This record gives sequence, structure tokens and C-alpha cells, in this order.
Amino acid sequence: MRRNRAVTVAVAAIATGATGAALASTAEPAAAAAYHDAAYGISATGASPIGATPAVSSTDGQVRTNSGSARSSDGTVSISSATVRAGGGQASAQVNGFSALGGLVRASSVSATCTGGTAAASVSGTPAGPVGKKATVAYRVSSRNADGSTTVIGMQVTVHAGAGSPAGVINVGSATCGPTGSKPQPTPTRRVPQPPTGHPTGGRPLPPSGGLPAAPAPRPNAGHVPVTG
Repeated sequence: MRRNRAVTVAVAAIATGATGAALASTAEPAAAAAYHDAAYGISATGASPIGATPAVSSTDGQVRTNSGSARSSDGTVSISSATVRAGGGQASAQVNGFSALGGLVRASSVSATCTGGTAAASVSGTPAGPVGKKATVAYRVSSRNADGSTTVIGMQVTVHAGAGSPAGVINVGSATCGPTGSKPQPTPTRRVPQPPTGHPTGGRPLPPSGGLPAAPAPRPNAGHVPVTG
């Protein structure tokens, strides 16, 4: 009975250890937050194109800034100065002295800001709405991007196509940012239990794979001689 009890305890200890290994799990460290922050002063398409200038972007959380002025090759679209900033889930653009269509559309100041996915803008210039038959002005044009970030354009001028003149779009003061604090969740990883090696925790050897050992054959007691015949 004692031997059977000892073997049972040993097997229970092994089963408990195996179960613990099977249930144990680890979580991979949370990946660093991905940033999609960017800003630029002006960009234009159509008859008077301008590449995004000045421009800045940050995908590692570091804050970066840039500044400068811009003018189309024909001189009909320009800004006198712009300062842009992006990083750490925030972006902003401050533009001064915007002029387009030979001065038909103007803005002394255009600002666009984005913080944690929330956008804002302010404009001091030509009112929003149609500008004759040549263009349409819009304020605070925002959009959601495929990566989850938000882009806001402080002032957008849509130039209508004319005789021999293609349509175009002028964006003044653009800021892009994503929501902060949205880190990927850790993925649990289940450990595969390993077969036990050596002795169990109790220090007793494992029983043979065939089950409990057979009981030894009885031996005659030296003080009692069996009676025969």
C-alpha cells in the first residue's frame, strides 16, 4: 500500500509539472507605436505646379521641422513663408502670404494642426466658396488615410479648367497625424510541454512503462519447514 501511494504521488507531481508547462504562456513585448506624421506648406497641380514645399515627415516619433517659401515657375502661385513641424503624433503648418490666380485668391495666414488624429485649421483670406468661374475655395478639408492617420488642409483652391488651361488643385497648409497610444496588443505564445527527464520532484524513480512492478515471490521462513507427504 505504501509503495502504491508513493508511486501515485510521484505520477501526480509529474502531471502537475506537465500541466503547468502546457498552461504557461509568454507575451511578446508590445511593438513600438507607429507614427505617420507629416506636414507641408503648399502643393499645386495643373498649369502652375508646385511640389510639396517646405515638407517634413516623421515615422519614428522624433519631432522634425522645416521652413521656406515657394513660387510656381510662372509666378502665379506663391507663398512668402511657411513653417512646418511633425513628430510624436502631432503635425502643424503655418503659412503666410499666399497668392494664386494673379492675386484673385489670397490669404495672409493659413494654419493647419493635427494632434492625435484630431484636426483643426484657421484661415485669414479669400472667403470659402466660388471665385467667379475660375476657382472654388474651401477651408479645413480633412480626410482619413488608409493607415488610420488624418490629413487636414487649411485652404484648398480648386482651379477650374479653362480654354487651353487644365484643372488643378492648390493645397495650402497641410498636416497629417495618427491617433496616439494605439500600440499593437501582445500575442500570447503557448509553450509546448517537454517530456520529463531524470527523477520527478519527489526524488523517487519513475515506475516501469508497463505499470507497477510485480510483487517478489514469497520466500519460506527459516523457522517453519513446510510439511509434505
